[in-house]
Amino acid sequence: MESNDSIDYSNRFNDEIVSKYQPLVRSIARKYYNSGEQVEDLEQIGYLGLLNALQLFNEKKGVKFTTYATWLINGEIRHYLRDKHAVVKIPSWIRQLNRKIDQYVEKYYSEHKEFPSMEQIADVLNITEEGVQEILKGRKSVQVVSLDKSIREDDIDAIPLIENIKSKEYRSFQLPIEDTIHLKNTISKLKKIHRQVIYYLFYMDLSQTRVAKMLGITQRQVSRIKMEALEELRKNI
Repeated sequence: MESNDSIDYSNRFNDEIVSKYQPLVRSIARKYYNSGEQVEDLEQIGYLGLLNALQLFNEKKGVKFTTYATWLINGEIRHYLRDKHAVVKIPSWIRQLNRKIDQYVEKYYSEHKEFPSMEQIADVLNITEEGVQEILKGRKSVQVVSLDKSIREDDIDAIPLIENIKSKEYRSFQLPIEDTIHLKNTISKLKKIHRQVIYYLFYMDLSQTRVAKMLGITQRQVSRIKMEALEELRKNI
């Protein structure tokens, strides 16, 4: 790490350190001057990102602190604006996935000094690459003009298509990710034998005959257990 980027790690949160990076926070905050928010308010949000960077930064990873801090400061301000000034109401589960993407990218960059690929992000989140692209597209839907103005055509193009955000693990169901998550949680509450039959029949696409052999039961029992499990799922979904 360069000498002009050094930090006294014995006391990361003293006034001298915060003052040293004050110009960085200000310069980043001013990039969002047309967001409709006071720049001073954005600076305060940016300082949260700076404090997070000071807390999480690991000098042994070989990444410059300013690079790491810039990412977190930008991320904190973007999250603030996205949550407050979305052109459309972005579902909370998409916002949560956005945060998971940021957290993974931050961690990956600090360890490898490069950004992860779309495929790597998709694998970590168990979402198709198309789904990751839709989630990232939603970041563009943060309104950067007065909220009383109509949605521009390019804003509409930036709205994520929720139906394209699907799980990789349960791709055979072809459900939007929020439905898949709910379904997975509901299935987890079923009896073990019910979970096994549902998994083998629908996720692995095995025949009832094959499932019967795997579980050591008759095909008729598999059919009965399947109907019981589906009825239980219908009650809870």
